[in-house]
Amino acid sequence: MRRFSAAIICILLVFSLISCTASEPEIVPEYDASVSEDSLDLNGQQLKMGMAIMSYYESDNSTLTYINDTDLGDLAAQRLKDVEEKYNCEIIFDYVARSGELAFNSAIAGTYVYDFINEESYFLENFMRANAFVDLTTLENIDVFDETKWGNRNIRMQSMYNGAIYAVLPAAHPSRVQNSMGGMIVVNEDIIASLITTDPRDYFENGTWNWETFTNCLNAYAHTSGISNEYVYSFSCNGYGGIARGLAMSNGVDYVTLDDSGNVKEIGYVSQLAIDAYNQAYDWLYGSTADNVLSTGGEASLVSGFISGNSAMMLTNVWRLLANSDSIAYRLDNYGLVPVPVGPNASGPDDYKITTSSALFSTCIPITAKDAEISAFIIDKIYAPFEGYETKEDMIDYLTKNYFHDRRDSVFFIEMIEDDHVWFHPSRHSNFQDQIPNTGVASGVEANEEVLFKEMENDIFPMYKTMLQYEELFHK
Repeated sequence: MRRFSAAIICILLVFSLISCTASEPEIVPEYDASVSEDSLDLNGQQLKMGMAIMSYYESDNSTLTYINDTDLGDLAAQRLKDVEEKYNCEIIFDYVARSGELAFNSAIAGTYVYDFINEESYFLENFMRANAFVDLTTLENIDVFDETKWGNRNIRMQSMYNGAIYAVLPAAHPSRVQNSMGGMIVVNEDIIASLITTDPRDYFENGTWNWETFTNCLNAYAHTSGISNEYVYSFSCNGYGGIARGLAMSNGVDYVTLDDSGNVKEIGYVSQLAIDAYNQAYDWLYGSTADNVLSTGGEASLVSGFISGNSAMMLTNVWRLLANSDSIAYRLDNYGLVPVPVGPNASGPDDYKITTSSALFSTCIPITAKDAEISAFIIDKIYAPFEGYETKEDMIDYLTKNYFHDRRDSVFFIEMIEDDHVWFHPSRHSNFQDQIPNTGVASGVEANEEVLFKEMENDIFPMYKTMLQYEELFHK
């Protein structure tokens, strides 16, 4: 069991000098290096968490982002109560538009505002680079490399920079990390059943979910509904770029290839394998199957149309599936999940990729927190697995009971964030693929290659290199 070292105590005392207000003196516990964490008494210390209110949360009326008066909401409330009672502290929440910005402003002013925050990493990236948050690798009271508890390293790459890791994710809590993912395909199972044809899940399960079978689906699923007499598309997606990027990464593309000196040699997005994928996506959306694909209207409109039955399959983001009461899971009775189909150069049928461009629920410690080690300690305790949800199988059982009709979907939902399935599509990276329908594949790649290399070297490589730096330390 870990103990607080004398050096850490000194750090805690320094941080504790920063108070919330001049008129409210902070109670600083008297630490003893011989006291184990089970005996830690924080003497009623108040810890404040800044929570960004986002559409990805299930409800504003929530606890640790789970809807109150639900099983998980109750477990979250009990967890907070247990931590407060065991360590004699009080955890309070401040729901704001942008908790990261407030923490950044507090760093500039040198004043206390939060002990830890919860925010979307997209809104934290520049603040992390400005050193507004504590490098979690420097702390003893959190194992930042535990991927089972804190998320796949690729999902968290945006929080890494120049050797520092600034955020963790509540990966041990059901569905929190998955909500960050995009580029998976949801299937209207009732439509598939009515057509008496092969389910995409069957292709995926038997290892034949590839470009050829996807083409077969595009040709087989489009029809005029016998009930509404309206045309039903085989597939819908929000434009060309998303499916093109997904196909590229699922065609054996490496996100970045390094030379012998450790410098960027090739970016996967402009490799020949990626170009092959872009051509395949273009053929599906604008070639012989174009009439069977809906790719205009915006994602929100496409989701509503999918729910009403205007397409058999849809490329979407996970938060559109089950993040809140407007999501697909709450409005469609029978749906399934598959990744984008793998290309001919994938290493095998399981070499699919799921994209993330921003990690939701990123948890950071501002540099003006009262004591960073205590903040880390409390984060570690409140985000431990809930009782009854300690294992992967527990999570699968929960999803099958509450969200999915078929256990295969629950398994995929859990496994899509494991190992190398995840790839980080950074917000700083040019989305030139979105313009390919106007420029053409070859011209679009050629025109953007130099820009992509500059962005990679200046903005993205410091994240990627940090992940590689700690690669041997990450564990499950």
